[in-house]
Amino acid sequence: MPTVESETGLLLDVSVALAIAFAGGWIATRLKLSPIVGYVTAGVIISPFTPGFVGDAERLRLIADIGIVLLLFGIGVQFSMTDLFHAGPRVIAAASAQVIIVLSAGWAAGAIAGWPADRSLYIGAAAAITSSVVAVRLLDDRGDIASNHGRLAVSWSIVQDIWAVVLIVALGAVAGGDGAGEISRDAGLAALKVAAFLAGVFVIGLRVMPFVLGRVAEERSRELFFIAIAALALSTALASEYMGLSLALGAFLAGLVVSESDLSHRVLGELLPTRDVFAVLFFVSVGMFIDPTVIADEWAIIIVSLALIVALRLAASRLLLSRMTRPHTATLAAVALLPAGEFSFVLARAGLDEGALSEPAFAAIVTATAISIVLSPPAMTAAYGWIARETRARQAPSLEAGDAGPSRLGYHAVICGYGAVGRIVASLLSPRFETIVAEDDARAARDARNDGFFVVEGNPANAVAIERMRLDDARVLILALPDAFATRLVAERAREVNPHLDVVGIAASASEAERLASVGVGDAAVAEREVALELARHALHRFGVPSQQVARIIQTARARLR
Repeated sequence: MPTVESETGLLLDVSVALAIAFAGGWIATRLKLSPIVGYVTAGVIISPFTPGFVGDAERLRLIADIGIVLLLFGIGVQFSMTDLFHAGPRVIAAASAQVIIVLSAGWAAGAIAGWPADRSLYIGAAAAITSSVVAVRLLDDRGDIASNHGRLAVSWSIVQDIWAVVLIVALGAVAGGDGAGEISRDAGLAALKVAAFLAGVFVIGLRVMPFVLGRVAEERSRELFFIAIAALALSTALASEYMGLSLALGAFLAGLVVSESDLSHRVLGELLPTRDVFAVLFFVSVGMFIDPTVIADEWAIIIVSLALIVALRLAASRLLLSRMTRPHTATLAAVALLPAGEFSFVLARAGLDEGALSEPAFAAIVTATAISIVLSPPAMTAAYGWIARETRARQAPSLEAGDAGPSRLGYHAVICGYGAVGRIVASLLSPRFETIVAEDDARAARDARNDGFFVVEGNPANAVAIERMRLDDARVLILALPDAFATRLVAERAREVNPHLDVVGIAASASEAERLASVGVGDAAVAEREVALELARHALHRFGVPSQQVARIIQTARARLR
């Protein structure tokens, strides 16, 4: 007869994990840190290495596996194959070079310390791979996922995800201690498996899945559509694992296939709420592997791993990235690539299973990896601060010489975002008023310059960009940004500069408009409401209602719906 504990154990673990994660995330947010820090700390609190409630790490790890699948599936949906091809051979070569540099350094450090070669290689491999999950979450928290450095970092991490699969297979052959011929045979077989799986996913996926999802969407059932998405992500990930690859790679490839479908945005919208819950449990499970006693017993492995991740990998990424983009973009992308994560855990687990790593060595690698995750949010904040100070210092001589950047335009308009909405607004304002455009995307910024605008290029929430917008004497700030988080962040920082500034923005829903109002956005154009009013206006005209009466009806409805 099953016990109460066995029946409710999983529910209890998940409930306590989410409750403590909520508290940790809330405190971290209040301290201006990423909530990831709070989630990892929650894992430490309920781990078997600290007093108090102890969660079942194995049960939560299984749920965390689902979280990894959904997270990387979502990454694939957001990052299309076109974007990956645009990354080009330079990103592929540079990301590969960084993996080889760190892997070689790990082997060399192990040789100096007198460790076995296979242990040293696993330590180097675990340190060499960036966490796509954490990097994307870090960029998304700041609204930088669509920025130049954000896309560059995601491209880089995707290349390294593929490298992780190669390393799992190659190091497994090395750790097996077989002869060179057998190692080559195993590596060749693994390469064939990867090629066959990639071919199957893309050939079947691109031909079958858009059709299937389209037919399911025609049923107009959110439940069926979500079930189809979950089945696609989980089954592809499971097929990848059966092929000897990884759950994460299969999930990412499934998302990449879906990204080419016209339904990709709907897929992402249905996935996000569930994905975020499982993502929290993933970070909690990371914290549960941190054993404070290991720091004293295996300090050498922790120090070497952190040196490889925080010092060498960061420096190598920054150097390689600086050869293909602007210095500030290279710095931000390199810092976004700082955290190790899910593939580091997979590689360390593989080393443990192969006998190359002892349990204390495995725990030390996991501890170093978790520390890198905790360090990532403050490192990104520090990078933004350094760039702001460096930019101001570089601009100081020109300001002393009388070059104050754009002239003080008096009551001018500032438009953040030169996408479809920003372009229309700018075209209507510019013939009548002075207009400044703030844009992070290099192509859109170039288009704005070609259209005759003064452009502040860079993240609109950056302190330097805020300063260059001259918000202290602007009449209106128009936030035409596609990302809700970025919109709120810019509004908050703009209010700090000019509390009396009129700020308007875009909201996807009435609830989002309320959140924007709480940070000082005086008026938000709610997309769903404005579409409804425009449809009603058109219908009233078709019924012959006079234009003035239609205007009054729409105006009254707009006031009532606010």
